[in-house]
Amino acid sequence: MTWKTLIVRVTDSCDGTCYGCLWRKNRISGFTLPVTTINDIVSKMKDFSFDESVILCPNPLYNPKISDIILSLKKVARKIYFFIPVNSLSKVRNKRIMESIDELVIVTTTPEDFKVNEENLKIILSQGFTNIALYVAIGSHTINMDNILSLVNMGKEYGLRIRVGEIPYSTALTLDIKSILAKKGYSVGFTYGMLYGYMASMAFIGNYPVTILAKPLTGECRKLFIDPYGRVSKCPLQTSYLRVDKVTSDILRSLIFSECSIGCRRFELIPKIEISLLTPDGKEIPSEVLSLLEVISHVNSLRAACSIMGFSPSTCVEKIRKVEKEVGIKLLISKKGGKEKGATVLTDEARRILEMYREIRDMVSESLYSEKGIMRFKLG
Repeated sequence: MTWKTLIVRVTDSCDGTCYGCLWRKNRISGFTLPVTTINDIVSKMKDFSFDESVILCPNPLYNPKISDIILSLKKVARKIYFFIPVNSLSKVRNKRIMESIDELVIVTTTPEDFKVNEENLKIILSQGFTNIALYVAIGSHTINMDNILSLVNMGKEYGLRIRVGEIPYSTALTLDIKSILAKKGYSVGFTYGMLYGYMASMAFIGNYPVTILAKPLTGECRKLFIDPYGRVSKCPLQTSYLRVDKVTSDILRSLIFSECSIGCRRFELIPKIEISLLTPDGKEIPSEVLSLLEVISHVNSLRAACSIMGFSPSTCVEKIRKVEKEVGIKLLISKKGGKEKGATVLTDEARRILEMYREIRDMVSESLYSEKGIMRFKLG
């Protein structure tokens, strides 16, 4: 199934200080996207469904109609992700907004910025909002592992979902975060799906699951971008736009399914590998179930694992039960008493399966992400 992402910038005003971001607080002109523009898009795409809508920085809260915009986006998108710079956390007080989005994504580039705004995060968490992710944004091509490790530990302390990637839609160049983590000895998995319009992979840093984000392959890029000035394009990195009031439903669809003209990975061959396991009689344990088992083994919670991987609990349960039925073994146990009450853990059979998967994956990863492996797949 093709993953489709609707990306929206609702203002060009920001009070964030993210290093390397084009929208830092000194760039403020006050434009806000009218609700009527979103409604126009929704009307033209009424029989079309996006898998996700990403409301990008700069600070969406500068748009006074943001609540209405979210409600309109929910008509065409299954999930709503709301990006906000960490310096703007003090402004997150609208309960209606928090209850209408699927995830609040806090963007930060330095541990210092996170530390300064820690009390504001505590206030949000104290109100019962737990659908929060920490986006560790890398603002240059010199990846500071100390910053990443510090921010992962800070996010882990509050039980936040951790994402690591470029400053969202800030450059046409490609950050190879996975290979750097693998070379430093961290456990890195293969791509398991899409998130925020990026390819998502799972890594474990300090035994904590972290989602690594990378630009999608050209043929898998299915996006539509709406900017604060009422224009549409394929993605935020493009410089050619069309006025929303001048486009038809057919034009919008052709934009979504057109080939990306940015060509972020045009000169690379990217290995795309999925590992499945087969029983002697040919029954398959697919890669996404194996990845799910690995996350569960770390967090001891099916619901938390589903949240980390971006799946609904019902979808995960369906996948697990299908494998259990076909293979004839039980994979998960729900603890109903004692200290582990409410936890979900792997059965002995599932642990053996996971151990085999890890051994195979690590062998393949070492081949792909070693210095020789990386050079082997470069064309230029």
